[in-house]
Amino acid sequence: MIGAKAPAKINLFFEVGKKRPDGYHDVLSTYQSLDLFEEVMVEPATDWTISVSGDISAEQLQLVPTDESNLVIKAAKALAKSVGIENPQPMHFKIHKRVPAAGGVAGGSADAAAALVALNEAWCLGLEKSQLAKVAAELGADVPFALLGGTALGTGSGIDLQPLPKLRTQHVLLVFSQPGLGTKEVFEVFDKSFPEGDLIANRADFQTGFNLDLAGRNSLLVPALELRPDLLELMNLVPGVAKLSGSGPTLYLLSEDLMELTGWQKEYQDAGS
Repeated sequence: MIGAKAPAKINLFFEVGKKRPDGYHDVLSTYQSLDLFEEVMVEPATDWTISVSGDISAEQLQLVPTDESNLVIKAAKALAKSVGIENPQPMHFKIHKRVPAAGGVAGGSADAAAALVALNEAWCLGLEKSQLAKVAAELGADVPFALLGGTALGTGSGIDLQPLPKLRTQHVLLVFSQPGLGTKEVFEVFDKSFPEGDLIANRADFQTGFNLDLAGRNSLLVPALELRPDLLELMNLVPGVAKLSGSGPTLYLLSEDLMELTGWQKEYQDAGS
């Protein structure tokens, strides 16, 4: 089998404009990849199939689709189409999950990105990363960044990426909770709450890089809390520090001090999170 991996992400900054005629939203997002990777292995098969394992709960693993609605199969078919292959070789995908589904940290998008890299090798396509990124942009706003990694500014629908200077090392605590939140559902609530959007910043504010003091601004916080009011209690366990990633419900906490982060982790463990 041939394998590849791609990182999960957090949104250090995420502002959203009003809904466009094409159904998408203009966003301004600072993406940060994590030292937390999804892995995808591929091998030829008689049909398109998926098996899933991982370091998350059995209940979470069961939420990962194993039919053609999974982004890895969509990625394969989009990749084949992009190079003119009408009847691509069906593949079996072995996905190793490390982040929950519908968590706001792009686990499914990382799977799709890893699948593109693995298939590029398995099918001997020899495509450059920039060519894979064009296919990734068809699959979802977070997939191109999962290919890029690092720190980047996302504009347009989130797929137009500008690498930013590397940030100083931070320890990250992720707080996963259930139930998950569907991105589409959160954006629908956002559109009702902010019909004119909530986009205040602009690209020029990030030309010299990202200031970590700005971390946490997220236009989707209000709609996420409307759908999951209990998240506010989780955030208030470490007031002013716990932030929402993407459409949620995953929270993240940043610190340069590992001992401080360990203390926060105990707060959540004691609370049963």
